Amino acid sequence: MDRLLDSRLFRAGIWLLLLFLVIYAGGKVSYIFIPLVVIVETLFFPILISGILYYMTYPLVDWLHGKKIPRWLAIFIVYILIIGILSLIAVTIFPVIQEEVRKLQEDIPAMIGEVEEILMDLEERGVLPYLEYREDLNIENLARQFTGTIQEYSGQIIDSIGAVIDFFTHLFTILVMVPFLLFFMLKEKGSPVINNVLTRFVPQNHLPKIHRALSELNKAMSSYVQGIGIVCLSVGILVYIGYSIIGLNYSLILALFAMITNIIPFLGPFIGAIPGVIVGALDSPLMMLKVIAVIVVAQQLESLFISPQVMGRKLHMNPLTIIILVMVAGRMGGFLGIILAVPTFTILKIIASHVYDFIVNRREEEENNFNHYHDMRNNKK
Repeated sequence: MDRLLDSRLFRAGIWLLLLFLVIYAGGKVSYIFIPLVVIVETLFFPILISGILYYMTYPLVDWLHGKKIPRWLAIFIVYILIIGILSLIAVTIFPVIQEEVRKLQEDIPAMIGEVEEILMDLEERGVLPYLEYREDLNIENLARQFTGTIQEYSGQIIDSIGAVIDFFTHLFTILVMVPFLLFFMLKEKGSPVINNVLTRFVPQNHLPKIHRALSELNKAMSSYVQGIGIVCLSVGILVYIGYSIIGLNYSLILALFAMITNIIPFLGPFIGAIPGVIVGALDSPLMMLKVIAVIVVAQQLESLFISPQVMGRKLHMNPLTIIILVMVAGRMGGFLGIILAVPTFTILKIIASHVYDFIVNRREEEENNFNHYHDMRNNKK
């Protein structure tokens, strides 16, 4: 009986049962956690956006601070630069986006007509004979259903005054909180405040390990956020230049879509290429081939020259692992889950690695102490 109680499998089973018991009990009294859920929902996006901006801006703040500029003034200079960049984007890019969106809205009926003609031609040639018996696959019906669905949900959103107020309240909260959170993050980087907090709650003999783990986490997140930002921006610029050269319609919108979807590891470039290929195919087969060529050239430049220089292999993750992570995270958390899958996994992997090292070192210390104790007893005898 004593051997059973001392076995690792028995203890692991007890801990697993306790975990399931806690989860079950939490599900029965879930209303207790409603205030906590509200707090998390309120703070999640401001902290997320502030964290991304922190990793994008702290190198510049550190560089300015290294030039004998007070840190608060360096942060203020960075804020001025951010406001200037956003103003430049608003003046130069937004009008182009607005014009392309207006043109796209005008061209959608013509695009649907072209797709219908292509499908009718394929039906006449016998390539898609089953469409004759499937009215639900008719493009006109699909377009009508899609439009009706959009109008239905749009009407619900407009009619729901509470949802609109909640949206603007959340947006206002983000706009107010992000500058303050970002300022605090940049101001307190490397300051004694964090060290004092760790010293108060962490035992002294564990402080070096905690500092080492935090340093590794910070380095990994910095590499990922800065790297993915530069890579996505580079891909967007390359795709926009290529689309503009070949004369593709809606080149800026399509390039922005390719830039945003490039955040998704491995699958993002393929997703980002789909709208451009469709628009090119509706123009002409030659234009579709040109679009594919632009995408291939842009992705090759990114994978051969940009990513190795910017990101390297600092995350040490297998491509298959990343693909599985992206698919599972997308199923569980949607687009936000896809974006956060890799950095979250990286954080958990680093934490698990340090916890494992701590457990192994602790066990080795206990075994050494035990052996030392027995050696001392044997020497006394």
